[in-house]
Amino acid sequence: MKKDGKRIWMIAGVVSVLFVLWIGAKWYNRDVVAIKTAVVDKGVIEAVVSASGQVDAPVYELGTKMGGKIINIYVKEGHRVREGQTLAEFDDTTRIVAPANGVVAKINYDPGETVTPSSPAIIVVNYYRSWINAQIDEIDIGSVHIGDKVKVTCDVYPDKVYEGEIYWIAPLAELRKVGGRIKMDEESYVFPCKIKFIGGHDELKANMSVNVEIVTKRKENALLVPREALVSKNDHFLVYVVNKFNRVKETRVETGIRSFSSVEATSGLDAGETIAVSNLSKLKDKGRIKIDKQ
Repeated sequence: MKKDGKRIWMIAGVVSVLFVLWIGAKWYNRDVVAIKTAVVDKGVIEAVVSASGQVDAPVYELGTKMGGKIINIYVKEGHRVREGQTLAEFDDTTRIVAPANGVVAKINYDPGETVTPSSPAIIVVNYYRSWINAQIDEIDIGSVHIGDKVKVTCDVYPDKVYEGEIYWIAPLAELRKVGGRIKMDEESYVFPCKIKFIGGHDELKANMSVNVEIVTKRKENALLVPREALVSKNDHFLVYVVNKFNRVKETRVETGIRSFSSVEATSGLDAGETIAVSNLSKLKDKGRIKIDKQ
């Protein structure tokens, strides 16, 4: 019985010590903040302005002023044609000739039928000279200029990116248009602009909707800081730099170009430094942290 009592007291003592240690650890770690981190790295950063757009192209509606009976049609819908190529011939030796390189979009008559005067018999679209009409929000127009490079994407081809360049910006603002019509319920002013393609874009057809990202600034070898790492305080930005003792240092940074996900740090940080990107509101200078590995 004495041995059993002694064993019980020993167990109780161990439990008490463990409980005290647990309470002490909780108290000691009461101000430890669990955070996620990122490493400051160098890379390319671009400032972009996003806008909606629509593909446009020269459309030629071809026929004759006098009309007449078609005796031969030498092309089919979808055929590529070259400038000067004969597309159709009438019974008075009158011809329809392609005014430019392009694609036959539509043939409205068959051989033997009579074309009414000024009625389009064949429609040709010149995709070689297609462009994009886009609408830039008035709040963004100050940072957009002729010559700015553009990245073009389309929901129809989500894995492809097309290149372009702004070559015209309207001198006057106008109400935003949706589907070619002004949105009367929203007094949102935009500046129309035109974007020429650089490189291949055969898949993009006239009237297709596209998304454009206008690159207004670009810098190589910039120090990149995730946007979620920045804290605004007293009209400046700061980050929390993690040291080897699992504490953070409140560090002021100067910023430059901003993208959707990153900000350029022009001073205050060095490449390779580890910074906090979560629970920033709970952090303080020289505060203790625990890094969440997930």
